Amino acid sequence: MTWLLLLLAVISNVTARNLKNIEHTPLHKRNAQKVLLDVRDTLVYFSGAEYSYDPSVKLYANTSKITNMDAVAITWENPSASLFDMVAIYTPPSRDVMDYLDYRYVSDTEGWQKSQGVFHEVLFNMRADYELRYLAIDEHKKATVKASFRISVPDNEPMHGHIAVTGRSGEMRVMWGSAKSDKPRVKFSQSPDLKNSVTVEATTTTYTADDLCGARANITNPLMFQDPGFFHTALLKDLKPGVKYFYSYGTDEDTSKVTSFTGPPYPETKVAVTKFAGYGDMGVYYPPYYGDSMPGAADVTHALEQEAAEGLDFILHFGDISYARGRGYIWDQFMSQMTKVAEQVPYMVGVGNHEYDHVSGGDKDPSGAPENGFHPEWGNYGDDGGGECGVPTSHRYVSPDNGNGVFWYSFDYGLVHVIQFSSEHDFRPGSRQFLWIEKDLKSVDRKKTPWIVVTSHRPLYTSQEQNGDHIVGLHMRLSLEELFYVHSVNLHMAGHLHSYERTCPVIAGDCVKPGTGTVYVIVGSAGKFLDAESYNEYPWSKYQNCEKFGYERITANATHMHVEFVAAPGGEVLDNFIVPSWEENLTQRTFKKFN
Repeated sequence: MTWLLLLLAVISNVTARNLKNIEHTPLHKRNAQKVLLDVRDTLVYFSGAEYSYDPSVKLYANTSKITNMDAVAITWENPSASLFDMVAIYTPPSRDVMDYLDYRYVSDTEGWQKSQGVFHEVLFNMRADYELRYLAIDEHKKATVKASFRISVPDNEPMHGHIAVTGRSGEMRVMWGSAKSDKPRVKFSQSPDLKNSVTVEATTTTYTADDLCGARANITNPLMFQDPGFFHTALLKDLKPGVKYFYSYGTDEDTSKVTSFTGPPYPETKVAVTKFAGYGDMGVYYPPYYGDSMPGAADVTHALEQEAAEGLDFILHFGDISYARGRGYIWDQFMSQMTKVAEQVPYMVGVGNHEYDHVSGGDKDPSGAPENGFHPEWGNYGDDGGGECGVPTSHRYVSPDNGNGVFWYSFDYGLVHVIQFSSEHDFRPGSRQFLWIEKDLKSVDRKKTPWIVVTSHRPLYTSQEQNGDHIVGLHMRLSLEELFYVHSVNLHMAGHLHSYERTCPVIAGDCVKPGTGTVYVIVGSAGKFLDAESYNEYPWSKYQNCEKFGYERITANATHMHVEFVAAPGGEVLDNFIVPSWEENLTQRTFKKFN
């Protein structure tokens, strides 16, 4: 016992001197106090637990009712507070003491030695009430519940609203989630007060733990599978191009606030400019829940909110969307985070390795891939999806139905034809996906959509020193680059690498003059920690940046596309280039593959 008392004394002194530096920082990020935190972290695995309420210990919040994403101030008082005591968060309240969703050490609040403190948290409606518990932790790592406080959530709050184009004229899909499946509908009108509104009934889906391919996604636990509620989709028709529509979603009893979008153009609509954004690898920015916060996600999200308010036609998010990887609560966070953007601008997603890649449960894979998905011997495809195998993604997002659901599809918008394909599925010649891409490219009418933009999660070109991704990129080039050349693909965007990189117009590794080759861009800098790897020297790599978070902004008119890498925060344009139309005299082309 003597050594433990001495250690506690040392830790207490260190904490008193340095508490201000680590306050409000997620536990696993606090490198400055690594020794202290390593000791404290071992105490979150309790040797036992019991309830013994103490009237001298108080725990309460500034509210007992919240709606989704409400900020809550949580106050604790304890005259006998210990360095190791914590406030734990549970949902639903029936959870065992061991099964907390999140926790905060009371010693992480300013002035905790004065026997009280306040935490400021954002709580999400995860379709069940919350319970806060004050846990006193003794030297044997036993947790005793000394006080508790309940916070209720609405019974059927509509949340996570987002819209998507369908690929057909005059249509828009509205999607959202809620706790119940009772008569979901959308009301829309050209009037902000929804006067003379049209009501559209929604279809509903959900999934259970048994629908998921593997662990951790299919393990029922507050940090893994939680009941996701229900996902609703309403198809709005007969929309007029360029007209602003106001809408709300939910039920007659529980409805969202009124928001708006602009009707997409028809194929015959004369469009002067098409403006959109693209990126991969975002994640969530909320600090609770074990510090899954991605450092740049907040700044990029806020920048996109401003872009959407100023006018974007659509957004492309090509994989590594939420980084949930089998943790359902992170999907709740991400969908909440993006609502303000995705309610007003079509949010079109593709899958990355962290939504899809799996090594078990292949019969549950909604993409229909054989066995357990794409695992070529030369690839670095693993189990990065945490057992999700695309199930949560395909329920939350409904894509145009001309391909394979959320996994690969295409659509026209104004002057641009977009193809989002999956680098996590077989893309080799003769494969189901390759044949679809080939057929889609052949069908493009360049008089209507002079620009072709293709996205995938993984890049074809990368000069970063990541050998596994470089090898996959070489195989993608061998399979797809000739197809892109023959059909005059203007721009390819990818993520996966947490950085930004742009090539020259390139064919088989050789730079060519603008208008005779595709430009390849990596923009995996939307939130996830930026890469630290250095770059190899290749003549086709013209710009690299692994120091700034940001996104790609593309403005297309009849003669060229203006492409910009926009830093967040700040909005500084760090890279910009012009993509001209392909030269018309390149109708007879010979593609020479690289050695």
